[in-house]
Amino acid sequence: MKADPHDQRRLVDIAELDLRLGGLAHRRTALPEQAALDGLEAERRAAVESAARARIHVEDLDRAIAKLRSDLDAVRRRRESDSGLVAAGGLSERQATELEYELGSLARREESLTAELAELTERHEAVEADVRHSGAVITDLDARLGMAVTVRDTALAELEDAVTATTAERAREAEGLPAELLALYARSAEEAGVGAAILNGGRCSACAMDLSRSAVSTFRSAPTDDVLTCPECGVIVVRTDNS
Repeated sequence: MKADPHDQRRLVDIAELDLRLGGLAHRRTALPEQAALDGLEAERRAAVESAARARIHVEDLDRAIAKLRSDLDAVRRRRESDSGLVAAGGLSERQATELEYELGSLARREESLTAELAELTERHEAVEADVRHSGAVITDLDARLGMAVTVRDTALAELEDAVTATTAERAREAEGLPAELLALYARSAEEAGVGAAILNGGRCSACAMDLSRSAVSTFRSAPTDDVLTCPECGVIVVRTDNS
């Protein structure tokens, strides 16, 4: 294929722009601002789950405390009733003995329930503190998430602006080039990952391979409008004064 040497040199400029576009596309998939946002969202999900577990624990403790208080009230009412019977007198010795034994059992039961209630109440306060802390953490994360979204969106907008500008520059660079030359460039880019590269001395700048003396001699002696490809990687090789 024949092509004006200046047009061939423009292929290298297009290749550099394509490389820049590839870098921008990669940066979009690995945006640090997005990674930071993802991390905060993961923290928030964990905090929400922690708060939900704490609230369930509080509800369980509420039910347990309510039952203990109900049991404790029942024990106290029974003690008051038994104590009233003892105080009223008129009981047989057996009845009095049974009531005294029951009062002792009720006293021990009341003491046990009171201690258990105190322990549960203390645990309830601690878990409620966890719920409040989780709520504060979520509030803080929400604020940080809002900022992170703004930072991410700004980075994306800047990235899109760079893509738009680079794409426009590439279009200008490719404008007027022969369709056949552009098609060859596209095939080279698809197969080798690079469309065109400079022959620097005796080395292809695409694959960084030192070409054989015969290949370099052939390149140097070929007409300047010949479109040549690297025998190692197949990329279009553009010759310059340094070739």
